[in-house]
Amino acid sequence: MRGAAVVLMLWATPARAYCPSYTASSTSNDHNCAIEAVPGENPTTEEWNDIFAVVSAGPSLWGSAGPSVPDIRAGCATSTLVAARFPCELLKAIAMTESGWKQFCVPESPPDQVGKSSRTIISFDCGYGVGQVTSGMHVGEAPTFDRERVAGDPTYNLATGTRILADKWRAVDCVGDRQPEIIEHWYSAAWAYNGLAYSNNPNNPNYASNRGPWNPSVGGAAPYQEKVWGYAIYSTRWPATALAYPDLADIGDGARPNPLPEPSCASPTSCAEHRPTHRTSCAGVAPAPPDAGVAPPDAASSQELQSDVVTGSCGGGVMSAWILILPWAFRRRRR
Repeated sequence: MRGAAVVLMLWATPARAYCPSYTASSTSNDHNCAIEAVPGENPTTEEWNDIFAVVSAGPSLWGSAGPSVPDIRAGCATSTLVAARFPCELLKAIAMTESGWKQFCVPESPPDQVGKSSRTIISFDCGYGVGQVTSGMHVGEAPTFDRERVAGDPTYNLATGTRILADKWRAVDCVGDRQPEIIEHWYSAAWAYNGLAYSNNPNNPNYASNRGPWNPSVGGAAPYQEKVWGYAIYSTRWPATALAYPDLADIGDGARPNPLPEPSCASPTSCAEHRPTHRTSCAGVAPAPPDAGVAPPDAASSQELQSDVVTGSCGGGVMSAWILILPWAFRRRRR
């Protein structure tokens, strides 16, 4: 599946206009999208934030509002099964990256859907809704979730995206001591959400070696997970959080990251300056005792970010804003 992000923050200027709806009955549906778009009005920002609060707490809170999600593991050397739960900041940033927080919008493509009433956003390769759920949404596929609800229900769609994210958490090696409430510990799972591919390796020479945190208002080339981090760092829809990055030297040069120590770098390409990791602020996640070096996402993080912006130490390469549209058209979905 695809990252559930633009839902959360790819709402930079050009991305807001992006609204494909390759519904099942479209003459341009050449990827066998199986489910018809559902008419609907997109939730407001306030309504979205309420949805994120529910979904981040996992199936123990959402109940029948989403699909089942098996337990996930917490801990590395010694691990235990815990109920699946997710940092709301991560879900919001993934959703921005994936869809700009869109479940419904007025289609601007393909040609036979242009100008029709507001309906499910469906990408050309059958990514549905805010989380751009792709796997299971094609003709001939029979997933264990409700495909019609993925198309028509924003909460169910986002919850289905977290089931995919939980699968990625299980599939990758530890970050830090693998605690679900630490946002940065989802770094490798966020990478995997878009595909365990070398294209998402931050050591890939196709990316500028001196880049700072990716800024959605600037754009530029960056691995998928760095875009997710950038939406959280530069957020205007929820409190910004100055997330830490792993050291490039620890990540390795493969299609998937190595086991990673606690992220502490203030930049994706340099550890000259450091940041703490951050515990999610979501009410649905049980709080843990405060740790040295683990900060809650709060005003201090936002102030640090503003300092970075003023001094110019953050931000991606200078590129035209239209670059933000390109990943939508060409991103390969592996979820």
